[in-house]
Amino acid sequence: MKPEATIEAEKKLEITVRPLGERDLTAANQIMRLALGTFIGLPDPTAFMGDADYVRTRWLADPAAAFTAEAEGKVVGSNFATNWGASAFLAH
Repeated sequence: MKPEATIEAEKKLEITVRPLGERDLTAANQIMRLALGTFIGLPDPTAFMGDADYVRTRWLADPAAAFTAEAEGKVVGSNFATNWGASAFLAH
């Protein structure tokens, strides 16, 4: 018999990608700050970018180009598409 922790680790997590809605902005902002603040090694990763409101302003600029990843009903990530003439990319 497998230990319970091993059984839990083997469960698959279903990720859904959908448009980022206004109700998702706070969670997306917190995730972005934690991820990037951790990546650059800040002592308090959630302090990344201070009081700048990067996620909300990007969403307001083009809500149709904003996406969220959701698992078990919770926002777990976000991404923004950008179109530069003949080129496009996802950034976040």
